[in-house]
Amino acid sequence: MTVSGPTLVDPDGAPRLVRRLEPWTLLALAVHAVAVEAVSSWSVEAVAAIAVLGVLGGLGLAGWQSRSAVLIRFVSVLTLTFLLMAHEGPGAGYFLLWSFVIAAVYPLVLAGRVGVLAVVAVPVAYLGLVPLGAADGPWQVSTVRAVALLLIGLVVHAATDGFRAAAAQRAEAMAVLDAFADTMPVGMTLLDLGLRFRRVNPVFAQLCDVSSDALLDRPAEDLAPSVPGLVHHLERVRDGHQAPPLEVHSAGRWWTLQIFPVTGPAGRIGVGVAAIDITAQRESARALAHSATHDSLTGLPNRALFGDRLGMEVARAARRGEPIAVLFCDLDRFKDLNDSLGHAAGDELLRVAGERLAAAVRTGDTVARLGGDEFAVLCTEVADTAAAVAVGERIRELLREPMRIGSRDVTATMSIGLTAGIPHVGAAQQLLADADVAMYAAKDAGRDRVVVFDAEHRTGARQRFEVHAALRGAVERGEISVAYQPIVDLGTHRVTGLEALARWNRGGAPVSPSVFIPMAEDLGLIEHLGNQVARRATEDVQRWRAELYPDLVVSVNLSVRQLAVPGSVRALARLLDESGLAPTALRVEVTESALMADVAAGVERLDQLRELGVRIALDDFGTGYSSLALLRDLPVDVIKIDRSFAQRLPDETAMVAFIVDLARTIGATTVVEGVETPEQLAVLAPLGCDAVQGFLLGRPTSADAVPALLADGPAWPAS
Repeated sequence: MTVSGPTLVDPDGAPRLVRRLEPWTLLALAVHAVAVEAVSSWSVEAVAAIAVLGVLGGLGLAGWQSRSAVLIRFVSVLTLTFLLMAHEGPGAGYFLLWSFVIAAVYPLVLAGRVGVLAVVAVPVAYLGLVPLGAADGPWQVSTVRAVALLLIGLVVHAATDGFRAAAAQRAEAMAVLDAFADTMPVGMTLLDLGLRFRRVNPVFAQLCDVSSDALLDRPAEDLAPSVPGLVHHLERVRDGHQAPPLEVHSAGRWWTLQIFPVTGPAGRIGVGVAAIDITAQRESARALAHSATHDSLTGLPNRALFGDRLGMEVARAARRGEPIAVLFCDLDRFKDLNDSLGHAAGDELLRVAGERLAAAVRTGDTVARLGGDEFAVLCTEVADTAAAVAVGERIRELLREPMRIGSRDVTATMSIGLTAGIPHVGAAQQLLADADVAMYAAKDAGRDRVVVFDAEHRTGARQRFEVHAALRGAVERGEISVAYQPIVDLGTHRVTGLEALARWNRGGAPVSPSVFIPMAEDLGLIEHLGNQVARRATEDVQRWRAELYPDLVVSVNLSVRQLAVPGSVRALARLLDESGLAPTALRVEVTESALMADVAAGVERLDQLRELGVRIALDDFGTGYSSLALLRDLPVDVIKIDRSFAQRLPDETAMVAFIVDLARTIGATTVVEGVETPEQLAVLAPLGCDAVQGFLLGRPTSADAVPALLADGPAWPAS
């Protein structure tokens, strides 16, 4: 602890104050000599002694204060005393006083053994005058005087030793106290009654952002700019009042200061300050408060904070008659991505999605993660619904860009429900619920889109929950049936393959696959449903191959989730073993979008299927985002050209021809989907397509009707 103020003793143990006064003793003796000589005759010896004492005293006052300097002055004044008394001039007896002064002063100033020698030297020197008859009295009196000088010296020396011991104990105690104060994590300082710093430890100096030495002897007012309120609290405590703890921010940290009076035996001597660094507690409290209102993974506001902000904005907008918008955003097929990539990669995907959402919205809008893969956006000061839709579209565009997750490039999409308008007070939760309903409508419509809420969506939401329950029961009870659509060879006009399609009749009414297939994916039922379809299809086709059609091939669809799960290949291999169907008779169809969700994992799974002997078809080709370079490396046997190309024939003739040539280049055959008119079929035949599929040549039919279809062939239109 850095201390301001003088110490009690010099390094050699002499009392500091006495040592400072010691040169004045010589000057006083010089004045005494002048007075003596003034009443007697002046002598050369006395004048010389006066001069020597004056010079030595002056040098002492000028700073010649070393131990050797004090010893020289002691020897000099003792010698001068002896010489002046031995001279036996008219005033020689007056100089006897000097011996008593020397005996009283120098045992104080000279420490240790030198001090003991001083005690002995003074009476010995005086006794040396006795044989010379210059001791100013008979020998008996001189002896008593010598004893008196010795006793004076001994008493002074003993007192000095006691003082030195007390000073040493005090110094040791203060050193322990200072060491303790220096190692404490608490800032400590002592100010005198003038509010100047007298003791400062390093922690308090850190609070003030200066060194300990720079603080000593400075007034507290100097810290007023960096430690606001400190002077006021110090003055209150100094004046006998109490002051509450003072919390300050200084040098980038937070401190709490407790100010208290410091008293001694004589009363109040100053003011003390104890400063505790509470930065960690503040940061912990802030982090705790932040965690209560923010998502730990993305750093975005959580559901609670979003609800608070939504409530405030609804009240403000209702009062001013201004529109706001709420967007409910949900990552498509996140569960599949999470299962295939692992939870760590899933967390990274959510974090990146949160960053992109925040980048897509406008300044002042709020983005929150509600939980799982659900996000919400609050848009204030929107001009109209179209402006809010534009925000949703920007979000979709940013989310569709490939994300680098670990060592993989992953593509994700987002379904967004939106509600916008001038709200009424208290409508916050209803707005969020309506946006949620609209989001599910976006998923029902095919995902990766923005849907604006309308009242009919509420009815659809209730129906959706009912359908969800019914679908779950149907899958669990094995009530999903299989229909088969023929795939016809363009050269032979024969049915060479069948695509197995899931069908569901609910209460006697068919439910469109475009409705229940996405629902099955959302409910986590698609893997079970897909396995049911594949089991039925392999068993049926094996029976038909064994009876009449040994070259028949069946196609089954593999969903994103099935493609993501490593066990899907083992499940298909087990079905082949159980049904007895040759692996080459099974064709697995995978869409471009399913494959692009995680290219590396998808290609790995397809390679495993090809090792089994299963053939691979790339379904709905032309609607996804696969590059030509990627297509070259995919393990693909068949390219199924999306139905949208057939519907735009003959305008898309050149594009279809290009895809056919591309397929040949990579060693794949082609199937054109969605052929519904003779005109479309006529355009395709000359292009070199291998096969076609569509309502013109055969609608999906039940397993009971397939043998007749295979026997009779497709209804080929007349030329």
